[in-house]
Amino acid sequence: ASTPRADGFAMPAEWPPHQCCFMAWPTRRSLWGELFGQAKRDYAEVARTIAGFEPVVLICRPGAAADVRDHCGSAVEVAEIGIDDSWTRDNGPIFVTNDQGGVAVVDFGFNAWGGKFHPYSHDADLGRALAALLGTRRYQAQFVLEGGSIFVDGEGTLVTTEGPVLDPHRNPGVTRERFEDVARAYLGADKVLWLVAFPDRDTDGHIDGVAQYARPGELVLLVPA
Repeated sequence: ASTPRADGFAMPAEWPPHQCCFMAWPTRRSLWGELFGQAKRDYAEVARTIAGFEPVVLICRPGAAADVRDHCGSAVEVAEIGIDDSWTRDNGPIFVTNDQGGVAVVDFGFNAWGGKFHPYSHDADLGRALAALLGTRRYQAQFVLEGGSIFVDGEGTLVTTEGPVLDPHRNPGVTRERFEDVARAYLGADKVLWLVAFPDRDTDGHIDGVAQYARPGELVLLVPA
């Protein structure tokens, strides 16, 4: 089996133009509790705002499309796909591109942040389901990785944190060197920069909670007072 890098694909940075943005509709009532209705209103506001700049596809459980349209109106496209939770950045596929404008899907493993939340079988299958819906080539990576645990600058550098990537509940026996090989083959990274983040309750220290690229070579860091 080939890899994205071997076929000329790499993960782009976040700032080039997008064909669309994927979001997932709040689903797990036990997570939100009495804030479930407010969560839907907040997600809808975010979706409508993004839709002012690029198309938005809101993924929801089968039968929930009417609820999405009631909250979002005609601003978004709705895709009914089985999901367990509403964090598409983490469990959804990562899209890679090539110099000819081609797009493919990299489908990493997902086990709900080291098995913290159950069930998660539908979320673990979202990469395959979206690739099938879009008719997009799909690469299956034998590594558990959430999208919020990495950032790339689009020029070959990837930034991550140790906690989620080296977690034995996600990838038993994994080493830095093993992840760097995966990042090279599946995301097109030439260099991996490692940060150590405070292990938050849910993600064990995702990079998207502490830093963000402003442009290649420049990171904005969140520093608590």
